[in-house]
Amino acid sequence: MGTKGGKPLSAIERRQMKLAKKEEKKVVKEEKKEYRLGIVDPSLLKKVAEDIKNFDFVTTFTLAQRHNIRYSLAKKILKELAAQNIVNIVLKTRRVIIAVPVKSSS
Repeated sequence: MGTKGGKPLSAIERRQMKLAKKEEKKVVKEEKKEYRLGIVDPSLLKKVAEDIKNFDFVTTFTLAQRHNIRYSLAKKILKELAAQNIVNIVLKTRRVIIAVPVKSSS
């Protein structure tokens, strides 16, 4: 008297299909993470610098929304632009940075 054989074939197939779907989702998530790196990309910095010139003032939130970047990366970009004298930081708190673009004297 033995026990019943293993699981039916259909159950095994379902498990394999579920594992395959999980692996596909992992690949998609990894691709999204690559897009949102924490390093300030020079091309993104140039693009933001050109975009900022048209605004009266800029906050970290507006940068994050317009350029689809993380809030922390928007803070880093504003700090970098301030170091390059492209913007003047008017208000800086723990959560928000408000900056005004430097008007060119040409």
